[in-house]
Amino acid sequence: MPAASPEAYQAFGMLLSSSLALPELMPADAVLTGREPLVELVEADHRQWPALQPSPHSTPMLQLAPQEWRLELEGIGWFRATDGERLEWQRWDDSVSDRDIRTFAVTSGLGALAIQRGALVLHGTALERDGEAILLLGHPAAGKSTLAWCLLQDGWRLLSSELVAVGPDGLVLPGMHQLKLWHDAAMALDLNWAQLPPVRKGLKRYALLAQDLDCMSQPTPLRLIYALNRAKEESGKDDDPEEGVEVEKVSIKASRNVSQTNALMRLRNQAFHARMYRGMDAEAQLFMQAAALARKVPLHALIVPDGIRTMAESLKKVNLMQPESMQQRKEAIDEHASND
Repeated sequence: MPAASPEAYQAFGMLLSSSLALPELMPADAVLTGREPLVELVEADHRQWPALQPSPHSTPMLQLAPQEWRLELEGIGWFRATDGERLEWQRWDDSVSDRDIRTFAVTSGLGALAIQRGALVLHGTALERDGEAILLLGHPAAGKSTLAWCLLQDGWRLLSSELVAVGPDGLVLPGMHQLKLWHDAAMALDLNWAQLPPVRKGLKRYALLAQDLDCMSQPTPLRLIYALNRAKEESGKDDDPEEGVEVEKVSIKASRNVSQTNALMRLRNQAFHARMYRGMDAEAQLFMQAAALARKVPLHALIVPDGIRTMAESLKKVNLMQPESMQQRKEAIDEHASND
């Protein structure tokens, strides 16, 4: 079967050309097509790739060098990003679906390209409202996608999920226009999960693509950053593991501004992925970009109820553009944040 004609997409400040359909990304603006250089996503033969002197930060699956990223996943395939200009991929065998290739190409692959092109790439989710953006940071089970889905029902628009690229001018660049929800979240939010495509075969996690979401297609100034934590459901109170402060779980709470030093460490720890920065000799780049962002944009600790329905109800009572509206809480968390 002949290869499909390349289609143009835009993500993370890049104009992309791909023969593989990428429904997670925005189609390229017709004005841009043909005017900017295209980053190519192409099928290739990994046996033809040149020998690589890997970085000490490489692993058996992940090979890294300056401006070079390679990933080998047994049963899925091989991926290679070079010089911020080209992403190559190869299936493990004919049983591997386009969906499985896309799962890694549009996340880790595009993340590597964006780092190679000098962007600050963070593991998080960004949303827009009234021309300004917020960035949700947190570990994989913190509830970023669930919180984002709830916000989308209240007039917010999705800028990017999973990985977020922030330009030196403080603009969040539109990227991944999809959300991934686990089965329990889809059930609690009353979604028809049986009609949603699974992220991967056999995984009880589902993808909501652009046609299911309200998305933002323009770079947007970043106003606030939230470091997301979940309060444990089994008790009325919980300790914020990063702030070390007892909090009540009945509503969403925010700290005062985290200090610039603490914010810098949070941003560095949420890099997508820190190993990729180190292995591609871009760790100094990460430090400088994270420090600049920590100086420019306030970062708050955000504690949300663990129960999904409780979280959704709590969001109706707060304004995430106004963290002070969520700071009617024990003075201890404010004191702790101010002493960081």
